Amino acid sequence: MLVVAILALSLDLLIGSAGMPSLGHAAYFGAGAYAAAIAGQRFGSDDLLLGLGAAVLVSAVLALAIGAVAVRAAGIFFLMLTLAFAQMVFAIAFQAADITGGSNGFPGVRRPTFVGLNFNDATALFHLVAVVFLVVLLLVWRIRSSTYGRALVGLRENERRMRALGYDTTRLKLSAFVLAGAIAGVGGALQAYSIQFVSTNDVGVARSVEAFVSVLIGGASTLLGPVFGAVVVVFIERVLDSYVPFADTVLGLVFIVFVLAARQGIVGLARVTYARVRA
Repeated sequence: MLVVAILALSLDLLIGSAGMPSLGHAAYFGAGAYAAAIAGQRFGSDDLLLGLGAAVLVSAVLALAIGAVAVRAAGIFFLMLTLAFAQMVFAIAFQAADITGGSNGFPGVRRPTFVGLNFNDATALFHLVAVVFLVVLLLVWRIRSSTYGRALVGLRENERRMRALGYDTTRLKLSAFVLAGAIAGVGGALQAYSIQFVSTNDVGVARSVEAFVSVLIGGASTLLGPVFGAVVVVFIERVLDSYVPFADTVLGLVFIVFVLAARQGIVGLARVTYARVRA
């Protein structure tokens, strides 16, 4: 849940702050996972900073390359471009079997160490993921509350007016795209460490949809909305699925309900309910 929450938080920088809905965000998540796994293998090191550094670098560079083209489009064209580029990344990961393992995946990812601390134990790894999640949460909060974050909101609300105020909106959108990609890469590295395996599913469209639905169910442009949305989505997909054979249908119904009746998401719905109770 925490890993998916990190992915959803990074995507909300695009959807909620900058108004750029993306269906290809898994490309950076998966790139981070592969980068952390491959870096550990090639350098023969379990160092946490090496893995996370490789994940952030590769994801940011990939986001820069894709974003340089995608941010010049808007609306449905931007959405489809991100999806198309993500499918290209998926195809590369699938075909580059010598590097990524292709359809067999990349097994045997070693869990990290940091200044003498070993995170091979499941409890220790959970503590690591929880700490990184809190750091990401604080980072996203700081971004959203900064002048830069307010500029992204202005971009979402009225790009033409932002240009009139002197902002280079293309560069602003590209910076948000790269930042969101880098944060998603961190989530991907933690995913690789968690299950000690990386597969093409981590760059697939299903992962992108998982993050997208998490943002919309939880509430876009809210700090905790993507987190709550990730909890709901992962619970339905990976816990409820063990008890009922139609968990995917349940997730679809939940998504439809929020789209039709509560577009503000869980956080927005809670705010409205609280305001009504107070009144």
